Amino acid sequence: MLRQLEIVDYGLIERAEIAFGDGATVFTGETGSGKTMLLGALGFALGERAEPDVVRAGAAKAVVTLRFDPDPALRRQLDADGFALDPDEDATIVREVAVAGRSALRLNGRPATAAYVRELAASIAEIVGQHDAQRLLSANFHRDALDRFGGAAARSAAEAVARARSELDALLAQEREIERSAATAHERAVAARALLDDVEPAALTLGEDRQVRERLRVLDDAERIGGALRQAHEALAGDEGGAIGALGAAAHALHGIAGVGTELAALAERTTALQSDARDVATAIARALDAVVDDPVALEALNARSSEIERLTRRYGGSIEAVLAAAEAARATLDADADRDAQAAAATAAIARARHALVGAAAELTAIRAAAARGLEASIGPELAAMALGSARFSVALEPLDEIGAHGAERVLFSFAANAGQPLRPLARVASGGERARVLLGLILTMTERDDGVALVFDEVDAGIGGATAVAVGQRIARLAQVAQVLCITHLAQIATAGRRHYVLEKREARDATTIGVRELTTPAEREAEIARMLSGEAHPVALQHARALLEGR
Repeated sequence: MLRQLEIVDYGLIERAEIAFGDGATVFTGETGSGKTMLLGALGFALGERAEPDVVRAGAAKAVVTLRFDPDPALRRQLDADGFALDPDEDATIVREVAVAGRSALRLNGRPATAAYVRELAASIAEIVGQHDAQRLLSANFHRDALDRFGGAAARSAAEAVARARSELDALLAQEREIERSAATAHERAVAARALLDDVEPAALTLGEDRQVRERLRVLDDAERIGGALRQAHEALAGDEGGAIGALGAAAHALHGIAGVGTELAALAERTTALQSDARDVATAIARALDAVVDDPVALEALNARSSEIERLTRRYGGSIEAVLAAAEAARATLDADADRDAQAAAATAAIARARHALVGAAAELTAIRAAAARGLEASIGPELAAMALGSARFSVALEPLDEIGAHGAERVLFSFAANAGQPLRPLARVASGGERARVLLGLILTMTERDDGVALVFDEVDAGIGGATAVAVGQRIARLAQVAQVLCITHLAQIATAGRRHYVLEKREARDATTIGVRELTTPAEREAEIARMLSGEAHPVALQHARALLEGR
């Protein structure tokens, strides 16, 4: 519910404070008195775009403040988005724009964007202008109006269809991506298989290239290395005893005199240790000599292994580490290719499930819409009859679509016949401007009575009607004001009498400047005078009597 609108230097309005209450608040005034400017200020507060030229001439900036009481759902959204309120606190939007073009907006005292507030606007107020009957030309409006009439069930079903369609579209996009990448993925898998067929039989191990090189060096110089090893072994342990025998003899001699003194004992032990070391070295030389065999077969095998290692490392990265890494990557590619087949199968199954879910959700929405269509036809008939369209017929048709979309399986079409005997035809083609305005008003009256408390703002939607029709429209706005907050900018006295609060806009000229004032009519005499002016242009006795009768009969 809207609470208060404060306007400073917006358009021709120098300053205005407007308090809203339950029921209807009406705004009247002479033609050109600025009623639409008032609506512009409200739209500006609700995030609509505005240029710096809305700043009143001579002022530095325009500031509009809107205070409103959010419903529970909007309070939860504000809290979640960082604009929390105390339980009994009203929400406040303060928006300003400077002559220089700078603008600012604060929501509940915190900086916010106009785009964010525009998203909230539908939960705060719905503005219906005199030109909005053009909305009846849109099939989308027909659909949205029917779903709105269908209430929470229609909204829930429509949201379920939108979710199901979105999920199906995402799965179809995933399937297309799998198909698109299938050809290149197959090429990568073939290359990976070829690499593994080339590398895996070699069974390379880390460091093997170094070991092969060392072994080749040994076999390539086997004769020289063998000669040196045999010579060394002969010197240490030859037939004549060699160094080991000599060290043994020396140790035996020294042990014979070791008891004489500690120094001689130490020498005997050292000589014995040298003999043991010499024996170990001789054994190691013997083993090395056994390994150095002039074996052409072994040499050929090592050369072949070396060539294989060189070929693979040259082809796949320059080292055994790189070859093994390439093989691991190839295995991952083959695993991914296998997974891709599984993914494709899973995607196909998921698409089938998503299509089934979409068909089910769409069927439920269609059933709800069909019931709502009959209800809307029955509800709007009396409204049209009361607005001088007693012979009119209004029909809602559901036309199946070739494919279920985000908004369902059908297109909603409003048809209309203004007079008895005329066939029903699409509303956009047969209704006149005045008829469309009354049909729109009838729809709004019918739908809004099912809404959840959003303020409804009428901007001269009564254009083109008068007499008994105007009285009927005024009665319906008064009835609507019993269940919703209504703001009504009007030029018809019959509608102005529906207001619980009444403001008049007045153009003032002073010091070569024009401003617009907004004044609340607080006494019965003031309201009678304004209604009389609206009826006849001036407050003469007959007009005042007529105005009094209208006010008493509301």
